[in-house]
Amino acid sequence: METFEAAVRSNIAKVKTKLDHLDIEAVARETGIIQRTERKLSANQFLLALLALSTGRAPTLERIAAVVQLIIGESFSKQAVSKRIGHGIDQFLGRIVAGLFSELKSRSDQKGLFSAFNRVLLQDSTTLKLPDRFRDSFPGSANQSKHTQSSMKIQLVSDLLGDRIVQLSISGFTRNDQAASGDILSVAREGDLILRDLGYFVTWNFKLMNERRIFFLSRWHRGTTLIDPETGEPIDLCKKLRKHGELDINVLLGKKHRVAARLVCSRVPDSVANERRRKAKAVAKKDKRYAPTKEALFLMGWSIFVTNVGPDVWSREDFQPVYRLRWRIEIIFKAWKSHLRIAELNFASEPMLRLCVMTKLLFCALTHYACAALERLSPNTMQVSLLRMARILNECATLIAATVLGIPPAEFLSHLIRSHAFYEHRTDRNNFNQLLANLGYSLG
Repeated sequence: METFEAAVRSNIAKVKTKLDHLDIEAVARETGIIQRTERKLSANQFLLALLALSTGRAPTLERIAAVVQLIIGESFSKQAVSKRIGHGIDQFLGRIVAGLFSELKSRSDQKGLFSAFNRVLLQDSTTLKLPDRFRDSFPGSANQSKHTQSSMKIQLVSDLLGDRIVQLSISGFTRNDQAASGDILSVAREGDLILRDLGYFVTWNFKLMNERRIFFLSRWHRGTTLIDPETGEPIDLCKKLRKHGELDINVLLGKKHRVAARLVCSRVPDSVANERRRKAKAVAKKDKRYAPTKEALFLMGWSIFVTNVGPDVWSREDFQPVYRLRWRIEIIFKAWKSHLRIAELNFASEPMLRLCVMTKLLFCALTHYACAALERLSPNTMQVSLLRMARILNECATLIAATVLGIPPAEFLSHLIRSHAFYEHRTDRNNFNQLLANLGYSLG
């Protein structure tokens, strides 16, 4: 355990070293967090305070001011903190997360089915329900009474093998995954492999990946035309499958963009196919608009993938086990919501909401970083559980915050008590002790 403790301290030290090397002041200016050189509190110090606070419950102006005061060694007001958190705070923290935790991995680091790629990137999103008063900035879906609700969508790009967060962004629910499909192109590099679900299936996106030599693997969207690259004629997929059973052929995706791709079709067990059909029919009973066609029911008997990874890299049998790894991102979202309290937000104002969710995502990124570090330290017979690690780090919030700030835990706890354990002075009402004092009794 002493080794693990040393590793935790070492990796937090590495994060703080990276902070020193990032041009945080420049990022703060570009995103509007600071407008001029701040003598009292630098952007680096402000970020260090947020990093320390990211480990606990939803931050407040009071808690941020108290930690800032601890860092700079002099008083700092809640009003001064409020001036720092404009609408650019989410972009600021999103760029910092990417700068701290996203790292390119060389091909020599990969083995097996991933030896041909630099990184394996997962992209997906998760949704948080918000109070309706935020619906102008974070519009959600409309309910049956046509009343628009408020929801926040978090878009995530994660490095599967490095277990790092590469890109984060927030938006309203109405910016769907198709609209966000191009976001990944700002971080994906030549030689990367991208795994995504059908929500991100956009043919022009695949075309750009081909041009930039970025690899992709996706399920085929049934509404997308398949064209024979030799004849230029549309492919009747049902007819081909009835004739050949399973397929591994070259196609062009879409009538407009005609993206060169490889189509791989593999049979699924009858139990899987029947379950797919049962669910489709159940949906159709509730809404006849979604009634599946005979062709759609037939195609549910196959797993159908499109990719630009060649047969010299993957055989047809490799697609199912590789694509199954996309489920990792669902584990990530479960860790965020069940253990890292991503949904426990400060709704006092929109800037505080943006600050709060991105600060919590900063802790999520730190948790991923810790998992990867612990995995490298552990013997091959021991594998790190992201869910268990998230639960442990959440329970040790005060200890981690003290380590980030570089002070003894007892001193940090004492600081928290001094800063937050006492009633604020108020002229509009009396607290419990004052009410007792009015009756001639004192607890002191």
